[in-house]
Amino acid sequence: MIELKEYQEKAIDKLKNQVNELLERESKETVIFKAPTGSGKTIMMAEFIRQLVNKREDKQEICFIWTAPRQLHEQSKEKLDKYYSTTRAIECKYFEDLNNNKIDSDEILFLNWESINKKDNVYIRENEQEKNLTKILENTKEEGLKIILIIDESHFTAKTETSRNLIHDISADVIVEVSATPHLHSFYNVVVEFEDVKAEGMIKKEIAINPELDKEKLDNKSPDELVIESALKKRHELLQLLKKENSNVNPLILIQLPDKKTGVVDRQEQITEILKDKFKITTVNRKLGIYLSEEKVNLENIVMSDNEVEVLIFKQAIALGWDCPRAYILVMFRDMQSMDFTIQTVGRIMRMPEFKHYENEELNKGYVFTNLGNIEITEEIAKDYITIHEAKRREELYENIDLHSIYLIRQREKTRLSGEFTQIFLDIAKKERLHDKITIKPKTLITSVMVDGKIKMLDKVQTVEHKGEIQFKLSALELQHRFDLYVRASCTPYAPSDSQGRIRTALYKFFEKTMKTED
Repeated sequence: MIELKEYQEKAIDKLKNQVNELLERESKETVIFKAPTGSGKTIMMAEFIRQLVNKREDKQEICFIWTAPRQLHEQSKEKLDKYYSTTRAIECKYFEDLNNNKIDSDEILFLNWESINKKDNVYIRENEQEKNLTKILENTKEEGLKIILIIDESHFTAKTETSRNLIHDISADVIVEVSATPHLHSFYNVVVEFEDVKAEGMIKKEIAINPELDKEKLDNKSPDELVIESALKKRHELLQLLKKENSNVNPLILIQLPDKKTGVVDRQEQITEILKDKFKITTVNRKLGIYLSEEKVNLENIVMSDNEVEVLIFKQAIALGWDCPRAYILVMFRDMQSMDFTIQTVGRIMRMPEFKHYENEELNKGYVFTNLGNIEITEEIAKDYITIHEAKRREELYENIDLHSIYLIRQREKTRLSGEFTQIFLDIAKKERLHDKITIKPKTLITSVMVDGKIKMLDKVQTVEHKGEIQFKLSALELQHRFDLYVRASCTPYAPSDSQGRIRTALYKFFEKTMKTED
């Protein structure tokens, strides 16, 4: 068993008392359990469940349904299996593992929202074996068991209408919604304070953003190169400091990529080339890991303290529920569509690798290196993950009838820009004297990057304050990237994949024919 921190014990005790009180009521109530990223939410929930069912004086039998978005329910089941491995006090099961078509006492059924949403899913559809969620819930309740529904990362699911419908259909005796950033409100709340988690050494004291970046030698580097180089330099410093603390932790850099966009320079290729050519970090020598939906490389045992991977490239999906306490540094790159990042994403570098603070304060910070000029910390926005209600025609009430099918032939000229767009653009540009409004040779083409920003209260939405900025001359590649994004954004209301080529061609023709430049 894990030795619990004082704040964890207090939260577990309060949650247990509230749930016990609500189990005695006829009304079905919700408890909000708010705990910061890195506080050990899953461990607290595991111990809460153990204590709730252990040696009950009222002899009430209780079972649990644990729901989570994406594949987080699998991570949670793995953690709880490990937590209960010595006592086997609680059984953790998937849908197909249930006995006698019901959830037994002291059992947890793990489900994820998306799986319930699939058409003809075995969890929902009726079948000869009557093995579906509705029947399982019915059998469980007939046995006299109380059902507690745990909604993990509830800010992603619990707020939406379809989610509320599912929650209503499960009709649990008590609901516990778990999140670092809950969106719902209840009369019953258990809150773990950020400062208490920090004081116990579980999370870092602050996040430093581009520390002392203005003191680095620029040497005609692009912002991307400088950001990567500075992150790697900081990683090396942290590695040496950890060795002085007699620690075997190998600090990890996380590099977050913007989503790929058709017609826009691929940042992944660009960044992996920089890592390979300038720093000899590749997937082949196992210093580079990749965690993308379409590509996963060198992820085995990456969470181990001494794992050899030094840099991990990922996208937004990793932000939810992924634990790697040795992650110290987050690298982010500018994307014109988004100038903010979420509490959950930054939370990936908030954990202390050995769950304690070190003597050297540099080791008690997380680090963000970015080419952004300013940063907003935002919360996640709940997404509508599930729909379970399906209307079906009652065959006995209807006869088959024949109806003529009448439809519009798809008119492509109404859904995309046509080849005439270039000439129309050139005509309007001439009429509006566009060439008189453009400076062909601006004095500078620069971008600003923030220096010495700090985040001390991670669980708050905020604009990050910083000491200053440094300016870079834009490289040809960065100019191309910004131009591509601009063209893509200009396609509305048409799909970029169909229309961005027309806009790009029109602009190139304008500069070639009217401005007399091909650069």
